Amino acid sequence: MIRVVRCTLAALLGAVFAWASMEWTPLMPESHVFGVEVTIPYRYLFIIGLVSGLLIGLALGIAEALGRLSPREARQGVIVGALLGAGGGVIGVTFGNAFYNAMRALAGGSPYGPQLPGNLPPEARISVVPSPLAFLLMLIGRGLGWALIGAFIGLSQGIAAASLRRTINGAVGGFIGGGLGGSVFEILVWLNKGGFANFPPEMIRFISFCCTGGAIGLFIGFAGELAKKAWLVRLVGLNEGKQYVIEKPETVLGRSELVDVPIFGDPDVAERHALIFRQGERFYVEDLGSYSGTRVNDDLISDKVMLKDRDVITVGKTRLLFREKTAEGVNFRATGSPISADKKIPTSPYVCPFCGSLKDAMGNCQCTVSTLPSNVPTQVAQSKGQMTVPVDTQVQESSQLTQPLDLGVTPTLQTEQPRLIGIAGTYAGQVFTLRQDQTEIGRESTRDIVLSTDTAVSRRHARIVREGNLFVIYDEGSTNGTYVNNARVTRKELAKGDIIQIGSTKFRFEA
Repeated sequence: MIRVVRCTLAALLGAVFAWASMEWTPLMPESHVFGVEVTIPYRYLFIIGLVSGLLIGLALGIAEALGRLSPREARQGVIVGALLGAGGGVIGVTFGNAFYNAMRALAGGSPYGPQLPGNLPPEARISVVPSPLAFLLMLIGRGLGWALIGAFIGLSQGIAAASLRRTINGAVGGFIGGGLGGSVFEILVWLNKGGFANFPPEMIRFISFCCTGGAIGLFIGFAGELAKKAWLVRLVGLNEGKQYVIEKPETVLGRSELVDVPIFGDPDVAERHALIFRQGERFYVEDLGSYSGTRVNDDLISDKVMLKDRDVITVGKTRLLFREKTAEGVNFRATGSPISADKKIPTSPYVCPFCGSLKDAMGNCQCTVSTLPSNVPTQVAQSKGQMTVPVDTQVQESSQLTQPLDLGVTPTLQTEQPRLIGIAGTYAGQVFTLRQDQTEIGRESTRDIVLSTDTAVSRRHARIVREGNLFVIYDEGSTNGTYVNNARVTRKELAKGDIIQIGSTKFRFEA
């Protein structure tokens, strides 16, 4: 609906500017006010159609450009929309005037009196109230005449977007809007002639222009919303919530300005990353040989995959929600994730999924009922640039368990020290102990916790600070943000069990 409002307001403003630029010029004589029609030369009609189509087309082009990410497409849409809108206005006013004259002839000439030159003094003009039949014919003639103008202006917007569907939708919406505007003009004139109102000619034209422009934009937007079959919604990050309507038979996603859905700011997205195309009534997606691949509901695809409503497409680290209007008799699943009873959060086999502690060689952890201590070898960061990581050990023979483990590091007992436990993502299964009053996290090698293999992590991403008996996490202006329990934060006091997301990895905080 945002596009509908945007198109309506833009076309309305374009029509107002068109009226203001022509009202106090010889292009707009006092017509119909004193019961006569004024002869308007075709050169005047040409200019009226040109200016009206140009300004309304320009306004609609700007409105459509606001919904695009590619600067190239935005500029192209504005320029082409304005030029084709001007051409559409000229063609529309030419055919519309011819149709209006034909309907006026059927009405027996002008029902408002003789058609006289525009320089006739007001005293010589006679008020004439048209018959109902004559008024009806003039209403149809004026309405359909202006409808043709609106149709050609709407048609131009689809041509500018190189979309047949948008061309048809724009023509239909413009036809309806122009017809309403022309009908309003004729009704206001009839009210003046019947003595029911006394509108100045400037007000009649102002109201008619506003109704025409607003209605053209409104119905162009509505036609597009009603006719769209599928679209993408950006889920997280820059331009979150923005929609991309799939209008072409083939829609390319990538970071190039030349593709249909440009995705900027994600280094893992290729210039031409993935393709969404239509076969029959269904939509499919396939990878275009990108380095990082394309995923549908977190499953890496190797061939084309049929899309269903609410599927989540991942290109690089950018997630897009696929939406499709459901067809009758076709059932789509309620969520984008495939239903699987055995699907679990990926964790390391060396980490207990319940208490989060490392298992020993016998598979015991802190929640194991045993009289034996659970000794877990870990390698603790001694200085900046080193990572606190678990030491992978293989299950030894029972005869060897009584011997000390020679791992090159000093074994330490697992204690209730504050720590981050990776539960999902790049660093799932790894444990980072927070031994300092301030622990810095990021991709830089000088950080206390170095997450260098996760490109979604900023160089200086976050820090965890001990403040008295509390631990507080601060975001350090990272690009992708720091999240605690799925909420983006800049400062947050941590509690045991909080889920922290840094980059593409989720950690559980234990203290």
